[in-house]
Amino acid sequence: MPALAVNFKNTATDSQQTLYASPPTGAGTRIDSFTAANTGGINASYAAYIDNGISDNKPIIPFRIVVWGESDLGIGLVNQTIPPGGTLKVESSSVGDIYFTVSGVELA
Repeated sequence: MPALAVNFKNTATDSQQTLYASPPTGAGTRIDSFTAANTGGINASYAAYIDNGISDNKPIIPFRIVVWGESDLGIGLVNQTIPPGGTLKVESSSVGDIYFTVSGVELA
């Protein structure tokens, strides 16, 4: 499974930031795995969005708390498809505490 993002972290709190952009051509990008690892010393939360650029950007994972030293596997995002030209966005309650790693495949 090719990596779409490795150890991505937000640079601002409670702000959606693009983790991955699907190519504008093809059939989109399927997410095969998603991990949010909290390496900080505090509990932190995150939300994840698939933005198609057309409709309201509502979270696929609206609010998930990751206890410090633990990981979350992002159940709900796995096997989702980011549409062509769409993006996978994440936001977190703390800068630099949650690292996101995502793998998937661009569909032809």
